[in-house]
Amino acid sequence: MRSFELNIFIDRPRNEVYDHLSEPINMIGLQPYLTTIDILKEQKDTNGVLLRPFYMLETHRWAGLPIFRSKVYTVISLTDPKKQLTIRRYTRGGTQIAYHYEFHQIEEGRTHLIQKTDFEKVNKVFENIVFNRANQSQRGLLTNLKVRLEKQ
Repeated sequence: MRSFELNIFIDRPRNEVYDHLSEPINMIGLQPYLTTIDILKEQKDTNGVLLRPFYMLETHRWAGLPIFRSKVYTVISLTDPKKQLTIRRYTRGGTQIAYHYEFHQIEEGRTHLIQKTDFEKVNKVFENIVFNRANQSQRGLLTNLKVRLEKQ
């Protein structure tokens, strides 16, 4: 399957960046297509990893007009608290995408965030569209995260 990696440097401490990205409510304003969010109850998986599931409604627009709405089930897995987390997205069409985030403290008060995207299951017909949308969406998310945190 295809994958890509993005890097960004944020002038905030690692714990602050991690805490912000690990909360589903903070996706509002970070995800470019997100219009509605429904946060579900926190759970733990069989390995004791904390899971934060939620539903989000994405609205795709063309010339400012909504042309397509998609309900996405998303789970944030706190795999290695304060160092790594994974966000998995499941769509109705069977598409599964995993976003792996690594948080590195490089200087005092500065974080290097590495985001790796793995397309776990994608319909071959829509593969290029999904890849381009995911790349565009993640670039927007990282840019919005940087702007939001550095503005504080």
